[in-house]
Amino acid sequence: SDPTSPNYGKFLSKDEVNAMTATPRWMSNAVLVWLHQHGHSCTPRSDSIKCRGTVANVERMLSTRLNSYKHTKSGDLVHRVDGDYTFPAEMVGKVEFISGLHGFPVEHLGRAHFRRDSQGRKLQAQQYVVPETISNLYGLKGASGSASVTQAAAEFQDYPAFATSDLTTFIQQTAVPSFSIAKTIGPFDQSNPQPESTLDVQYLGAVGTGNTNWYWTEAGWMFEFSQDLLNAGASGSPNIISMSYGWSEADQCQISPSSGPCQAGGSAAFVTRTNSEFAKVAATGITLLASSGDSGAHGRTDPLCQNAVLSPTYPAASPYVLAVGATMISSASAQTGGSSPFCQSNTCLTGGTEIVCSPAQGALIASGGGFSNVAPRPAYQDAQVAAFLKSNGVPPTGDYNSTGRGYPDVAALGHSYYIELSGEAMAVDGTSCSSPVFAGVVGLLAAKKGGPLGHVAPLLYKIYEKDNSAFTDITSGNNFCTETTCDCTDGYTAVKGWDAASGLGTPVFPKMVSAMQAILAARK
Repeated sequence: SDPTSPNYGKFLSKDEVNAMTATPRWMSNAVLVWLHQHGHSCTPRSDSIKCRGTVANVERMLSTRLNSYKHTKSGDLVHRVDGDYTFPAEMVGKVEFISGLHGFPVEHLGRAHFRRDSQGRKLQAQQYVVPETISNLYGLKGASGSASVTQAAAEFQDYPAFATSDLTTFIQQTAVPSFSIAKTIGPFDQSNPQPESTLDVQYLGAVGTGNTNWYWTEAGWMFEFSQDLLNAGASGSPNIISMSYGWSEADQCQISPSSGPCQAGGSAAFVTRTNSEFAKVAATGITLLASSGDSGAHGRTDPLCQNAVLSPTYPAASPYVLAVGATMISSASAQTGGSSPFCQSNTCLTGGTEIVCSPAQGALIASGGGFSNVAPRPAYQDAQVAAFLKSNGVPPTGDYNSTGRGYPDVAALGHSYYIELSGEAMAVDGTSCSSPVFAGVVGLLAAKKGGPLGHVAPLLYKIYEKDNSAFTDITSGNNFCTETTCDCTDGYTAVKGWDAASGLGTPVFPKMVSAMQAILAARK
């Protein structure tokens, strides 16, 4: 992933990665024997094992009790541990954690935000962001991808899908080149289209025009997703994946009302292991992008800013993921117009000055950002983050981990997007907007390169070092607010250069391409 390395772009096959990192056979066999002795049907997966078993056998094996829970909306039935579980001493050191025993599906870990009136009815926006807005701001006019580049929106915890009829209307209303979903992975039910999946698909395809679009529904969370990617076969994974999901890094074991997918070692162990899996995914040439979060520096687990210590979001805080923050156009600078059919009967934004997205400026969300408490700062961002730490944009020492991985890496618009949902025009906010948009930009960049980019963050930081005008620097705003309140006294402030509210800034695509080509040409 380092564009200065002679090995840059020489990605490994999944078989090569799995062979390099597989658990020693004697160890996996010992675990398999234990599992089979308790009547489970298991499939070894290089460095993990996936099993199915009866409730009674799981209870007996782990000396625990499982309860059954029925989802009130979907009707799905899940079995979850009531309390803790234990496994025999001979498995200690062999079993890192067991997922699938704790935690319930969370409806809105990633969510597109609607503006509502006092009766809860969805309101229309006064000014909309449409693909034309994004094209104008980020220099995408005339840019086109390649059918050989595959890009996907990933939804988690069996989140419902989008409606193809809405996608058709969206394409007509925005006058973007027609696109469709070439491949779906996982369950796909468009009978009850949801805003998150609708937003992801509509804007990933509209921005990454000309690329091949996939749609992935993951039943589990980040670790399970990494395992599915690594075991999907040579042609079973897309090149670029946008994940509009996240939760507190410290609470990955408590993603929802009960404790979550890990036990021994807690969330730090889960994050460390999942980061290792994301590194493997990156080594195969897959690019992962994630929303930086919608609740500022404090995050959703501290909505009222009651804790002095700030709360990083995961997977945005992973050093192997490109984290995307959110901006908005300042009201004083907003330019309107547009030639899209939708803009003939609605007011669309065509340009203006971007600031950090925040409720303090009229948005529904606050761009997430901060520093990991688990992963150290990677070398590729060291110079830029070190400069930020010397600025006046940081909170008091002790409120954050100054040696941790800093995020977001980049940003894009995240306020007042037009989407077509269930036959209606809606306006939504969120880093759920900015992640698929930047994923589309990465898709266009991959097409210009002529192949996958893999872990793209090191390249983008090199592009910034080569020509910092390849990004529009966001120097106004902060992420003190949460979705709930702006009565918060600390967070991160946008300053010149990289900052933990807007990263390197928003893309200037033609200059990104020129800088990338110059960097890669210098290697020859």
